[in-house]
Amino acid sequence: MKKLFTYCFLLIALNSFSQTYFPFPDSIGVWKQTSLYYQPNSTGVIHYSIFMNGDTIINGFLYNKLYIYSCGQNIIPDPYPIPTFNCPIDTSNSFYYGALREVNKRVYFHPDSLYNYSHWYPFCFTSNWSSQPSLNEELLVYDFNVAAGDTLIYPHLDSLKMIITSIDSVLIQSDYRKKYNYNLIYNWSMSCVPFGASYNYVEGIGDNSGLFSLFIMYFENGEYLSCFEDDEVFYSNPNFNGCSLTSLKEYFNNDDLKIYPNPASSNLFIELSDFNDTFNAQLNIFDISGKEVYSLPIIQSTTKIDVSSLKSGLYLLKITSENGNSISKLLSIH
Repeated sequence: MKKLFTYCFLLIALNSFSQTYFPFPDSIGVWKQTSLYYQPNSTGVIHYSIFMNGDTIINGFLYNKLYIYSCGQNIIPDPYPIPTFNCPIDTSNSFYYGALREVNKRVYFHPDSLYNYSHWYPFCFTSNWSSQPSLNEELLVYDFNVAAGDTLIYPHLDSLKMIITSIDSVLIQSDYRKKYNYNLIYNWSMSCVPFGASYNYVEGIGDNSGLFSLFIMYFENGEYLSCFEDDEVFYSNPNFNGCSLTSLKEYFNNDDLKIYPNPASSNLFIELSDFNDTFNAQLNIFDISGKEVYSLPIIQSTTKIDVSSLKSGLYLLKITSENGNSISKLLSIH
């Protein structure tokens, strides 16, 4: 009977895990990425961020707006360690990149024709330039409905075929998320084949080679996701050197600080689980460029503030104790 009970318990646990799904962020998300350009005896390194900031309606569908900010290229000699990502976002020099939405566990990207005109997407798309997809249609990026052995076809990527070889999991801040491992089959356009790609993507985050690594045109270059963060998790790519944690926020114990609702439009509640009478701390809110827009001393475990005067967008809420320790969370204002 004891063995039967244990067996049934394991089945229930496994079934619970299989039913847990982590969707893509729907208001807050920052993908910090690194591009490498290989040159004789040196490598060009570009750190850049793609981040959500607000929403928009396109063809009747609600999307999250994506922006891109780059810190430019640095040349490092070979052999090299790839430098740790350290590129604070400057919203005044960021550009609208397109829009993202998830429906039925599928993630779609809607490119922006103005961005493509002024900056050009470094996407492979199709080897036949005359049959590139319209920038007025959404493109499939990820499908989280697939099972091992399934094949996905991307018509806009030279009819690329993605074969899901296996599905396992990765532990991210106490939760296991599904990781989809895959192989790629191209018709003939070798410029579409990722160089040094990880060939896997993770629930709620995307590919370890970058949010749109599947779309990138490759010629002596490589793409990597350095780290990802939203209002719930901070994920650092285990195959990379990670990020400077002060580039947007500092790593924290996610259970110590709770803010709700998030996104917020009027009243925002801040809860500190380890608050006590001797606690002396300061609450600060910064916009994504680092400018302080709100400040208040923390005098109780739960604090309510009015954020209706703040403009819509992405913010960093930070609480700093008198000894200099701090905890932070991303905040979205609608």
